[in-house]
Amino acid sequence: MRSNPNDLVQVVLAVTAVFILIVVSSRLVNRYRSRALRLRLLTGTGPQRAALRAAMAPVLREYLPLLERAGQEVRAIVLVPTLSGSDGEQLAAEVEQFSGSSGFIIRLAHRLGSTLRQPDEVAGALAEDLLYLYRHAATVTVVHQTGAVVGTHNAPAPRPTHRNGLGTVPRHAAQNEAEETIVPFKPSPLGRNNNQGS
Repeated sequence: MRSNPNDLVQVVLAVTAVFILIVVSSRLVNRYRSRALRLRLLTGTGPQRAALRAAMAPVLREYLPLLERAGQEVRAIVLVPTLSGSDGEQLAAEVEQFSGSSGFIIRLAHRLGSTLRQPDEVAGALAEDLLYLYRHAATVTVVHQTGAVVGTHNAPAPRPTHRNGLGTVPRHAAQNEAEETIVPFKPSPLGRNNNQGS
């Protein structure tokens, strides 16, 4: 059989496509592993760790690519049982920078004093730290901030719950005159009729 130049082109194209596919897939796998390896949970039970991973996953997906594009590298995010500052005060989170480089380690406390922090609270602290690093790296200027409302005057009062956990159903306004009149009931002279005695 004689070889055709078109056969050689097809082989070269197939080998090049396989090579590109291998390189792209290995980079994607390494990128996923590098993000997964950054999060180190050194405390908590299995279900607590699963809840923490689930709460922190959106934060990591959102902020780590931003930091990488800004030239910052978060080398590790470590959840430790407790953190304390140099004066012994309790800390919720700590950001450590490697001697002027762009590499950082973030440590998060799982407990504050004797209180175990909820996964959303830990993820919120992580988001605040990553946002701080991004603003510092990208020299972002905050143009406007809106303060959190501590108490609202228009909020409905909490309804008391009954033994079954259901609240009272709101009563609609009176629809006619018969519903507006109040009829006082007089106690029965014979006492109660529900066999409870007095």
